[in-house]
Amino acid sequence: MSGAKSDSLILGKIYEYHQTHINEIHNLKDNVYAKFRFNVEKRNSILWLIPSMYVLAKDPREYIRESYNDVTFLNEHDFIVNRQVLTGTIRKNRKAMPVIVDFNSPRIYDIALYDEHMLSPFNRINRMFYRYRQYLQSDGTTRLEFRPKYYNTQLVNGYAIVETETGRIIRTIMNGEFDMLSFCTEVKYEDTDTLSLMPSICTTAATFKFMGNRVSTVFNSQYQQTKSLPDSIDEQRSMELMDSLRPQPLAESDKRIYEAAAQRQREAEAAAAADTIEHKGDKWKHFWWDIVGDNLVTPIAAESKDQGAEFRLSPIINPLNVRYSGSKGISYKMKLSFRYKFNEHRYLSLEPMFGYNFKQKQFYFNAPLRMTYNPKRNGYVQLTVGNNRISNSTVLDQINHEHGDTINFTQKDADQFIDNYVELKNNIMLYEWFDLETRLVYHQRTPLNKDLMIQYNMPTRYRSFAPAIELKFHPWLDKGPTFTVDYERSIKNIWKSNIQYERWEFDGQWKLKIAGLRFMNMRTGYGFYTNRSDNFFMDYANFCDNNLPEGWEDRWSGNFQLLDGRIYNESNFYFRNNASYESPLLFATWLPYVGKYIEKERLYFSNVIVQHTRPYFEIGYGFTNRYVSLGFFASFLNTSFQKAGITFDFELFKRW
Repeated sequence: MSGAKSDSLILGKIYEYHQTHINEIHNLKDNVYAKFRFNVEKRNSILWLIPSMYVLAKDPREYIRESYNDVTFLNEHDFIVNRQVLTGTIRKNRKAMPVIVDFNSPRIYDIALYDEHMLSPFNRINRMFYRYRQYLQSDGTTRLEFRPKYYNTQLVNGYAIVETETGRIIRTIMNGEFDMLSFCTEVKYEDTDTLSLMPSICTTAATFKFMGNRVSTVFNSQYQQTKSLPDSIDEQRSMELMDSLRPQPLAESDKRIYEAAAQRQREAEAAAAADTIEHKGDKWKHFWWDIVGDNLVTPIAAESKDQGAEFRLSPIINPLNVRYSGSKGISYKMKLSFRYKFNEHRYLSLEPMFGYNFKQKQFYFNAPLRMTYNPKRNGYVQLTVGNNRISNSTVLDQINHEHGDTINFTQKDADQFIDNYVELKNNIMLYEWFDLETRLVYHQRTPLNKDLMIQYNMPTRYRSFAPAIELKFHPWLDKGPTFTVDYERSIKNIWKSNIQYERWEFDGQWKLKIAGLRFMNMRTGYGFYTNRSDNFFMDYANFCDNNLPEGWEDRWSGNFQLLDGRIYNESNFYFRNNASYESPLLFATWLPYVGKYIEKERLYFSNVIVQHTRPYFEIGYGFTNRYVSLGFFASFLNTSFQKAGITFDFELFKRW
């Protein structure tokens, strides 16, 4: 081995080799054998609250799981896995620590090694984040060592053995820490020209530590297996079949884990057969642990591929369902998903969201039922039922006007209304760049303080019925902004509707992806009323207060964080702009101690102009780490400071 060189000319060859062979990975099929080994070294009662770790929360301490998979590589970035055979000792064949699967299939040539996280040292754009040293070796290879310029959980360290002449990576070892896991991954690559970018063997050893719990795991994947199974075999539980597919015999330690699991199964069956009084305690333990507890902390899911039906409910006890904002307090939400597939061109889906706000003491829901009848043309019919809580002081203004402006409504929730709504819409893509949406919308707004409305002879129901049409333009398809034009006009006396209006809205959104896992999110919009028979309620589609807000990782919507809820419902027009910039390595990375754990940072800027007020501005800064996403915001009217606030979501175990 020669002396180390600070220059990294071998990187240029790696980039060139990748570009030369990139097109060879297209619809490649492969058979992959995978084996997990889990060892629960330390555990306490906290472990059963962690998603996907509940199955490891009681005896035994060692587990094994094997699978044989049919994998289709669509390209070097995307692949489809069909699990054909499964065996293992984890109860009910559940997945444990599923996040580890990503670590065993790194995309070393991509910007991100894994799904939208961890910057690869072998990508040209990420070269600025790493330091390299190369050592020429006597066998015609180069040992390329890499380490971060500054330590962060989005970066790895390690080395690669590279064929000096061509730049082909023969083997690489990467060490890192991300999402509660410390890991070491070794990947060996094929030595054939056509498959040289494909792994042959990948092994990841990882350790999970959290609040006194410690679990170690080893995950090994072996590609290019020669034995193929019929497509009709899907997630079959068969030890005999796995024995015929396994590339190497099981180690003695693996056999002991299987034998111990078989012994426990025999004892359980014998106890069930005995059905004596002394076993009643075991039955209650089984009920609370395996049935009640299991469904509280893990997603409830069911699937029937033969019938084309899928069902999934988020865990009932899950900190990821909790959200806090300074203006709305603590809220808790859950999601349910149901889908029934009639055929390849028609399926039914129901994806309701439920939530409760503890500060408002209000239950919220939004339940869209969609029938997709033409997937290629994005053709669907959707019925949505839901509710929202809105603020509106124009009704109070009328009361005061009629009664001499002498009434004090403080602390009476007099400006709060519950908005129950039903929406029926149809969408169809007429061209690749143009969608047409038509809909019917019905609202019934009920005051929170009905007695007050009755006292001053005001209606206790404000109803509106309106047909609407929306034109959606995306001339650059998925690579550019999307523009919408929305027109809605109410009709009185249908289902007792007593509000009349005509409204126009124009909106543009663009989520611009920038190299290095960075995003620039931009949104602008303008809306106005051309006809209003009264001054009670506004009902803008793109400028409204959302009491079931989306999380940081959901589709970016450009919500205002500190804007008073009444502003949304009282102006004849609005003009809004929202922008945010997201980067994995921005400012906080440079901070000692804490900067290492900052995964993403965000900058926010928003402003809106509405009737009878000065321009309103919000600026903000946010970051995400393994535990939470935090956002800090300040609002201004012109240059006058108004207030500050904070918003947070739990991130702990979101990927688990």
